[in-house]
Amino acid sequence: MRRILGAMGALMLVLTGSARAAPEPAQPVVACETLVGLRLLMGDGGTDHAAAVTRLPRHSGCRLVARDRVGAAEQRAMIGGAPFECLTLSDAGRCAWVMP
Repeated sequence: MRRILGAMGALMLVLTGSARAAPEPAQPVVACETLVGLRLLMGDGGTDHAAAVTRLPRHSGCRLVARDRVGAAEQRAMIGGAPFECLTLSDAGRCAWVMP
């Protein structure tokens, strides 16, 4: 009887755990055509994504890109000790500078 109850308890844990383990959709990334455009968008906010997203409409060369469209790094740069990467975008002819 203990074995049956123990097995049922383990099954319940697996079932309830799998219901909560559904992956959340990945948040989009902020991407700009140029590194200068990305730095202007970031302003004094550093890597504050929420602040950058609110300023996005004022920067025509920057946009939100779905994370699953972002690929490998084509170019890298260091500015003030902070790393920046120009990452390939699927269905795009060139890379985009992505906010760290």
